[in-house]
Amino acid sequence: LEVKCISGLYNDSWWPDDVSSQCCYPPRQVCAVPTSPISPTVCVCLRLCLQPDREVTRGLTPLHYACYINNLSAAKLLLTNGAKVDAVDEVGCSALHLCAEHGYYRMIKLLLEYTETVHQYEIPVMGVNGKYPSRENIDEPLRLAIKNGHYECARLLLQNGASPNAIYFDGPEITHVSPLDTNFIELLLKYGANPNVFDRKGLTPIMKACRFKQNGIEAIRSDLRQDLRTPMHYAVLSGSAQLVKFLIGLGANVTMPKGYRKPSVIDIAVLKDDPAILKMVIEAGADVNAIHTYIGSALHLATCSVLEHQYDILRLLLEAGADPNIQHRFDNGSQLKSPFVEYFRSRDVVDPRVVHLLLSYGARVVMRSPIRDMRGQLRNVLRLAATRDQLQLLNAMLSLGEGYDISAINRLPMSIAIKGDILKRATNPASLQQICRLHLRSMVTPFRPDVVFQLPIPTHMKDYVIGRLL
Repeated sequence: LEVKCISGLYNDSWWPDDVSSQCCYPPRQVCAVPTSPISPTVCVCLRLCLQPDREVTRGLTPLHYACYINNLSAAKLLLTNGAKVDAVDEVGCSALHLCAEHGYYRMIKLLLEYTETVHQYEIPVMGVNGKYPSRENIDEPLRLAIKNGHYECARLLLQNGASPNAIYFDGPEITHVSPLDTNFIELLLKYGANPNVFDRKGLTPIMKACRFKQNGIEAIRSDLRQDLRTPMHYAVLSGSAQLVKFLIGLGANVTMPKGYRKPSVIDIAVLKDDPAILKMVIEAGADVNAIHTYIGSALHLATCSVLEHQYDILRLLLEAGADPNIQHRFDNGSQLKSPFVEYFRSRDVVDPRVVHLLLSYGARVVMRSPIRDMRGQLRNVLRLAATRDQLQLLNAMLSLGEGYDISAINRLPMSIAIKGDILKRATNPASLQQICRLHLRSMVTPFRPDVVFQLPIPTHMKDYVIGRLL
């Protein structure tokens, strides 16, 4: 009987007739039956005669079957008789993989008694330009344990040498963990996971945590760029003032280096249209006049964008020292017009409050073509004159006109009355009062209302200096 059992174990035959009445399982699955009714005599026969590492099918060994069904006794019997813990099937799956995937803690502990350490089953070589490679086989046991939420199994594997920095096609181990799974993030970091790695999309764990707004704070606490963004970019994008404050408190940098050619943190804060977050970024030391893209400075963005809180955002930037007359020439020779010029160019109807705000912080009305002077407002004045809807605003602009280009004015297609008024201002000497006004606007640094109001001049003249009509 025992000889027949052994001879049938590795083929597709069933147990002999005198055994089949006791067992309804194929012989190759006997080790995978949790409560096998096989007799003690056959167990002795298996222990003495079974080849525990012989392939059953597709690289699977009896140990695979025993572990798959969590049959601790059968696995122990096989291991005692020489079964190899690290034997893998055709796709690189070992018994340890099966136990880690299903969370069989006791079985993992048993397997680890028969191996010195949890070795890495596949070590991919990084591709060209740092691209993460494809794996030939399945994921590591640790990845399977974490993926299926088996915390204790993952810890046991790490304690016995599993690598917390295994690389996969989408990135290293820690980049696969959700920022909300803080227990696993802390566990990986505790055993040496590198928190400063990028996934295939160029995101670090802390960047991913910032996408979850305040819910990602715990993941960031576990530790503190490839699309060239920093965690602060993602914190601002999330719209969570609490998260932005938290990162700034940890020392996050809001100022980008000179060679940075992507939207900066303060640029993102402006586009987020949230004055509270912008104020935090400014107070943290962001450079309001930095130019990193062809769009321009943060003030350029604020003047050209359609923002619900545009006035408040402009005021915050101007109070922090943003220059409404800033000029910039790029390496390719192209020129960036001033924010004051771009404001008029970006919309059909202008907000008088915004215009007066910019004027009160030193915006200059240079009566030239923007082609000849990046601060040139001549075409914008022409648009105001053509609409005839904002004559008071037009007069305020004309009253601060300077640097007139008479030949350009003569070429303007505007009404005789308006053109005559502009030419009169351009060809006649300015009053002493006007000269003093323009001189103060160019000499006072920084030019802003609170500084002007401290000047030893009459109160009504202070309003006149900052751009209001007498």
